[in-house]
Amino acid sequence: MRYFSGASFSSAFLLPLFNVAIRSLSKSPLTSAPFAALRLYLLMTRASLHPGRFTLPFLLNCSAAIPSLPLGSELHSRALRSGLLAVLPVSNALVDMYGKCGSLLLARAAFLDIPLKDVVSFNALLGAHARLGADMPSALRLFDAMPHRNVISWNALIVGYANAGDLSSARAVFDRMPVQNTVSWTVMVVGYCKTGAVVAARELFDRMPEKNLVSSTAMITGYSQCGMPKEAFVLFRRLERQRIEPDAATMVGVISALAQLGSVELANWVGSYVDRKKIDRNERVLTALVDMHAKCGNVEKALHAFEEIHFPDAYSYTALINGLASHGHELKALDIFDRMQKEAIKPDPITFVGVLSACSHAGLVDKGLEYWESMFRVYGMDRRADHYACVVDMLGRAGRLKQAYEMIQSMPMGPHPGALGALLAACRTYANIEIAESVAKELFKLEPNNTGNYILLSSIYAERGQWEDAARVRAMIRGRKFNKLPGLSWIDEQQRGRRFQNKVLMHIK
Repeated sequence: MRYFSGASFSSAFLLPLFNVAIRSLSKSPLTSAPFAALRLYLLMTRASLHPGRFTLPFLLNCSAAIPSLPLGSELHSRALRSGLLAVLPVSNALVDMYGKCGSLLLARAAFLDIPLKDVVSFNALLGAHARLGADMPSALRLFDAMPHRNVISWNALIVGYANAGDLSSARAVFDRMPVQNTVSWTVMVVGYCKTGAVVAARELFDRMPEKNLVSSTAMITGYSQCGMPKEAFVLFRRLERQRIEPDAATMVGVISALAQLGSVELANWVGSYVDRKKIDRNERVLTALVDMHAKCGNVEKALHAFEEIHFPDAYSYTALINGLASHGHELKALDIFDRMQKEAIKPDPITFVGVLSACSHAGLVDKGLEYWESMFRVYGMDRRADHYACVVDMLGRAGRLKQAYEMIQSMPMGPHPGALGALLAACRTYANIEIAESVAKELFKLEPNNTGNYILLSSIYAERGQWEDAARVRAMIRGRKFNKLPGLSWIDEQQRGRRFQNKVLMHIK
């Protein structure tokens, strides 16, 4: 960059150099490369150099990679002024850029402006539909109107249906493809995982004629996202035995899986593995490490990974805040949230679950209610049932049972078991039998087979010396047939988890 800014050469000499550098950066896997290419573009304009037919497509690719719709629109304007819209690679890159920037309307308009379209033009617009999973009937009409199709066309249609949640149509397209490549199979695996159909995804994965790192990563990530961390880790270990080196995307899935297991030993192992294998510590990897270490209670390592992120986003902050809040570091969680606000990063609904939970456990009721009000007043955010449950828990812990009960009654989605359960527990702490009876009545309707609610009400009666009422509630338990799976106690699950963890640790040491 310093070479370009400090040199003084003729335009005829500099323009090819800029072209080569921008093209190279546009194809680089580094997340910083598109920004570097666009800085070169700014230097070009300052030197009165005009990007031509060879430079503009790569600059548009960089705008798409960021993605930056304003910058892409500025390049569109430049192409129009320069008379380069008639150049097919420029026009195709415009369609692609608008699609990747999330504007299907502008992508379609750019497509319609192309006088002589080729298969790349059609695929670019199909790709726009596919990424958004939007207006798939129009996508199908576009696909049917194509004079020529290639495997990219077919894969785009599958991706579109998968992103739209229409797996039956995606599978129908997949089954009638003339030739299926690894991408086709992988897209279907991802689609099944996104809808929670992990068994179907694994069956398809096992049938794949050729597997690669991308397809294996898709299956590992699918297991992780569907709450099957052990299966994700077992598949990862199989990759290792096959001498297939993981990349950053693979490790995000693995780290997320281990975060669910909550094992400090496995968390430390995978953190060291990332360093040993020199995995790119990009924002997604670091955010996954923050989440994992925070959930495992390793606050120092979570904070260290967080500080490595150059530009933390809402996901990074939320992972740290929720981890801190759930492991006894409530005040630190609120400090991080204050920092998030100062950085003008908009929190999401999950962020506020951590914030409200931190206030609840720290006993900061008034501060918690301020955050509660700010959700709607400042951020225009709809409050969900889990937010109500956090505030009810907060009020209940502080002994403000009547206020907590009134909040439950005001819930727009109706009383929720989480909020009711938190209040029932508070009623036991503060020996409020009147509210306890009303809350338990609601819980018995919502969760008729949850024995814990009956036992808790019975205990409240017993602690008040109301033995007949306690016996009556216990008789209700005996009189019901609860759908409880045999042998699936919490202790059994913990023991199985420890056996799995010990087995894994024995193999990786």
